[in-house]
Formats: sequence, structure tokens, C-alpha cells
Amino acid sequence: MNRLRKIAVLVILGLVFSGGVLRAEDEGEEEGLIKFLKSIRASFFIDTSYLYNFNNPQSGDNQLRVFDIDHNDFNVHLFELALEKTPTMEGGFANLIGGRVDLDFGEDADIFAAAGLGDTDDEFDLQQAFIHFLIPVENGIGVIFGKFVTLHGAEVIESEDNYNFSRSFLFGFAIPFTHTGARVHYPFSENADFYVGLNNGWDNVDDNNDGKTIETRLGFNFGVFSLGIAGIFGPEQDNRDGNWRELIDIVAILTPVERLTLVANLDFAWEQDVHFADFDGPDITKDVNWWGVAGYVVYDFTETVRLAIRGEFFRDDDGVRAAPATVLGVGQAIDLWEITPTLELRPFAKYKPLDNLVVRVEYRHDDADEDVFENDDGEFEDTQDTIAVEFMYYFSL
Repeated sequence: MNRLRKIAVLVILGLVFSGGVLRAEDEGEEEGLIKFLKSIRASFFIDTSYLYNFNNPQSGDNQLRVFDIDHNDFNVHLFELALEKTPTMEGGFANLIGGRVDLDFGEDADIFAAAGLGDTDDEFDLQQAFIHFLIPVENGIGVIFGKFVTLHGAEVIESEDNYNFSRSFLFGFAIPFTHTGARVHYPFSENADFYVGLNNGWDNVDDNNDGKTIETRLGFNFGVFSLGIAGIFGPEQDNRDGNWRELIDIVAILTPVERLTLVANLDFAWEQDVHFADFDGPDITKDVNWWGVAGYVVYDFTETVRLAIRGEFFRDDDGVRAAPATVLGVGQAIDLWEITPTLELRPFAKYKPLDNLVVRVEYRHDDADEDVFENDDGEFEDTQDTIAVEFMYYFSL
């Protein structure tokens, strides 16, 4: 049993033990430990699916997908167990300290796992593990130390918090998944907040160089409209501290009328002096960039039926993000488009605890300016169409 599995077992045993303590509690004044255990929120999430690719790829793999990689396959994407204590300035000094741990199991865990923590093929990841405390100044300054998810993008790792089943090209190729380091958060008011942090870089628990990466985010929320502008800047190349990778990420959300949500996401990134070791001809070093834009239209017909349509364009201008995952290889530019309608159903929305069961049916069309999508002959063409059914369930205590 490796180190990460031992951590998972210890956390689960801790849950069992804490539950026993709470059941054994006598009437009367609660002890400090019992109060602390009761302040911990536990939740779990299960994500499963079946997907069929109409290209019927000979390898059985869907090209340029993030988590939905397997063709004609039932899949357990993720089982997540999360423990969280949210710090607050109410109730005394002890409530200023909190934290979170996310234990993830399933095929997706190997994809978003950060370098330097655990094995690459054990289908387990410690997605988040951080201490969170508040400095009781004005509105409260939040400080986080540990491993945490990125501030960037309109989509997240957990499918329950997204509008579609599949993830966008931007989620897979434009932005990072997680960081390890320190982050500070300050809410100016109910309508504006600010993040700044220092970490080991993109998806690294162990830093791959001696430099550090800076992250920032400025957010505004005015009810029907919210806007987040985030940036991340730092060296990401192995053993090279001077060549920076920089990303600007903008997410805007508008709810112009009841039941309708509009979302826009723009990413633009560039990196200095990237070395192309397998580029046709002599090896070269050059500055590179990639960018993309995604839009979402989401409409809730009822509390049990939702339709979400995503459209996006992504350009890997110098072939360093999406192109290495294709037959093109590093250095070849590629343009990608996709449109994805997703029908979401909550068939038991009025019946607890079954109200958290979610069913999605999704069709997706991918297009490219190069032949990168495999067909049943093992050849490649410029389009790919898939249909998927997803079943999810989540619950929190």
C-alpha cells in the first residue's frame, strides 16, 4: 500500500471514529473536541458514464478529450470523499482555523494528478489538502497552505459543478488543474474580492525548478452579473528558472432573466523559449502562445430539466498544448472547434435523499483544421462525434 492509500485509509478511519464519538456523546455541555468534529462537513460524489464514438476509433481512444477518453465503454470516472471545516470570525478563536481534504478515486484521478505525489497509474489522487485560517482584520483575511485547485477556468474537476458532461478544450489544454503553495484571499465587500498566491507551478507538488509561480484573481459579483479576471505567471520548464509561462483567464456570468444563464470564458497564454526537441529539421527554441474562447447557454425549463449548450474555439498556435496529444506531434499548430448540447435531468428532485441524483445525456461534435481524430481503420479525419450518458450522485452531511 503506497503513501497516498495509507492517507486515504487514515482519513476514512477518522470519519468512522468521529462518528462513534458523536453517537456516544452524553447529554450536557459539549466538549471542545466534539464541537470541532461537528463543524466538519463531510461529502461524497460519484460520477459514472457510458460513451460511444461514431468514428469507432481502432485504438478505442477518443482523441483530444480530457476525462471521457474511452470509446464504447462504461466508466467510473470519480468517487470523491471530501472533508472540510470552513473558518469563520464568529464563535471564538478556534473557529478561525479550518481546512479541507479531497480524496479522489477513479480513472479521472490519474489524469489530473499532480507530479510528485503518488503513482501515475493507481487511480487515486489527493486532489486537495490544505490548512485554511482567517486573520481577523476587517472582513477577514483568508490564508491557505497546501494543495488546492486552480483559480482559472469556467469548469472544474467535479462534473456536478459543471453544465456539461465532457470538459472543454480550454479546461484540458489552456489552464492548470491544481497548485501546491500558499494563497491569500481578501473580500473587499459582498461585491468584490481578491486572491494572490505563490506556488510550485502548474500541477506540481514537487517543483521542477528553483522558481516560483504567482497567481492572482480579482472578482466582482453584482447579482445578475459576475466577472473574474485571473492571472498566473512563473517558470514551468524543467530545471529552467528564467523562461516564464503566463496565462490570463476571464470568466463572465450573466443571468439576464430567470432560468437563463450565459457564461463566457476567454484564455490567452504564452511561454518564453520553449525547446522543440522533435520538430522537423534542426531543434529550435521559440516563444509560443495558445488561446481560446468558450460560451455557454444554460436554460432551466423546470427544477428537474436543464439544457446546456457549449461552443468553443481553441488555437494551439505553436503546437505545445493540444498538438502533442495528436498524431501531429510537438510544433504543429492546430485549431479546434466543438459544440456540445447536454440535457440534464433530476428525476427525483422532490424526494430526499434521491434529489441529488443527476442524469445527463450529451451529444458532442469536434472539428479540427487537421486530421487528428481516429476512425475504425486506424486512419485520421478532421471530425469526431460522440454521445454519452452520465449518472451522478452527491451527498453531504
